Amino acid sequence: MEIEEMVDFLETDVLSFIFSPTGLKYLSLRDKPGLDHINLGIADEEQAQNPAKKLIIEETLNFLETGKHSMPLDLADFTEFQQSVFEAVGNVEPGKVTTYGGIAKVLGKPGAARAVGSAVAKNPVSYFLPTHRVLPQKGIGICRTGAGYLREKLLEWEGQDLSKLRGNYVCTRKKCCQE
Repeated sequence: MEIEEMVDFLETDVLSFIFSPTGLKYLSLRDKPGLDHINLGIADEEQAQNPAKKLIIEETLNFLETGKHSMPLDLADFTEFQQSVFEAVGNVEPGKVTTYGGIAKVLGKPGAARAVGSAVAKNPVSYFLPTHRVLPQKGIGICRTGAGYLREKLLEWEGQDLSKLRGNYVCTRKKCCQE
């Protein structure tokens, strides 16, 4: 995969991010003021020489090709439970899916599906934590904006049949065009 294909797949040419000394702390597919950013639409010498930007580009390409990455993540700002959820999510193999309840069982907390869902919703590093592979018990809703749309694209990319994962509800967020 080339950068142009990555831009087409992600439907953005800007990635905003924050790195700490221990790893990637935040990643957004939008241009967020005050954050470092990568403009994927231009070949820029500074970007090519910046180790953080180079790493994000390389690991994004790797993730889109293999479903895996080696990106160091800094999730220290989250609770111990949230970190354990993120670790379990990171262990879901490409092409596989599970539910919030499935992650809760892996963690030895079978009644914690809602808490798992809450942690998953706080994913600060986009696709590098493959939360798209963790679904609500009722399935995924029909959504055409933001994380819901990227989730669908990633799931299809990994070989999932969305019609089998689809729930019987439509996203009710104001910005969703499927209202």
